[in-house]
Amino acid sequence: MANERHLAVIAQGAAAWNEWRQRSPGVVPDLMGASLQGADLAGADLRVALLLRADLAGANMRGAQLHKAILGSADLSGANLAGADLERAECHDAILEGADLSGAALDHGIFLGANLQKAVFNGASMGHALFRAADLREADLRGSSHAETDFSEADLRGADMSDTFAGPVLFTGANLGGADLRSAVLNGASFRQALLQEANLAGSDLTGADLESADLSGANLRKADLSKARLVHTNLCRANLTGCAVFAVSTWGVKLQDAKQADLRITDMGEPLIAVDDLAIAQFVYHLLHNRKLHDVIQRVRSSIVLILGRFTSDRKPALDAIRKALRQYDYTPVLFDCEPLSARDIAETLGALARMARFIIADLTDAGAVLNELRVVVPELPTVPVQPLLLAGAKEDRALQRLKRYSSVLALHRYKDIDSLPKLVTDSVVGQVEAAARELQGQ
Repeated sequence: MANERHLAVIAQGAAAWNEWRQRSPGVVPDLMGASLQGADLAGADLRVALLLRADLAGANMRGAQLHKAILGSADLSGANLAGADLERAECHDAILEGADLSGAALDHGIFLGANLQKAVFNGASMGHALFRAADLREADLRGSSHAETDFSEADLRGADMSDTFAGPVLFTGANLGGADLRSAVLNGASFRQALLQEANLAGSDLTGADLESADLSGANLRKADLSKARLVHTNLCRANLTGCAVFAVSTWGVKLQDAKQADLRITDMGEPLIAVDDLAIAQFVYHLLHNRKLHDVIQRVRSSIVLILGRFTSDRKPALDAIRKALRQYDYTPVLFDCEPLSARDIAETLGALARMARFIIADLTDAGAVLNELRVVVPELPTVPVQPLLLAGAKEDRALQRLKRYSSVLALHRYKDIDSLPKLVTDSVVGQVEAAARELQGQ
């Protein structure tokens, strides 16, 4: 039971309480089981106070000092704890449903099994805090910061962690179904066996994250950074992976049924952009580019890989998508190489390796002089790989292309009226012509 004298002092308000604390620096406040519902304790000095099972529902504790306070099983539902200092506070099994913890310091705090449903953590500092098995359903954690925070087995369904800086946080076995993690920084985080069905991870940084046995079915990962992430037995069925960065990703036993896969960047930042449409072959394609011993495998895959070359800026991107869409109808695997301005050696070496994998090459030469420069190196070395040049109607044919036409692998130029006409051109004319050339050049 609470100390009667301590109860009498705190009943006089925060100012009287703080004055008493200053006069009694060695006393540990005993407010266990105290009934302080709706009390105005803004700025109160409650450091190391014993508040086990205390009723603080709806209390105003804005800016209160609760450093190392013992709040196990206390009721703080609906309490205002904005800007409060809860560093190293012990809050196991506490009820903080709907509490306002905006800007609060929760570092090294213990919230094991706590009820934090719909609690607000905007701008809160939560480094090294323990939230194992806590209930954080629909909690608002936007803008909060974390460092090795432990959310293992916590219930975060419907929680909002968008724009959160989390880093190497533990979500092992946590339930994040339907959670909003857009643009969150989660590099190095552990999501082992976590549930993330229908979660929104668009634009999030998952660099080096561990997603082994995690369930991300139906999740939105559009433009997320999965570089160096660990995807082992990860469920990505129906997930949207469009535009993800997957450099050095580890994929083993991944489930990808009905997943949306397009524009998966397999190269690191600073390297020429190479994108594929299949996470399962992303590692394979990357290793083929960097391991000459694997080049003998190329012959087994080149029947389906089509290399698309061009300068695909934002205004040219629809042309790329039109070509890809048409090729997929024939079960080809389109691989994009965007010839952005880089050193000639970088482009030539990478392009040469990719071209050796391809069944054939489609080169959109509209606004892409760099493509012609590199084709002049690649074409003479690959006489059995057909090259189909495309050019927008009205665009001038470069002299370099005219010189390349003396090689039998360079087919007649096809012009297209506009982007809308590209799919029909590819399906009606390009595929049949280039396949016939491939069979002839490759002796099939």
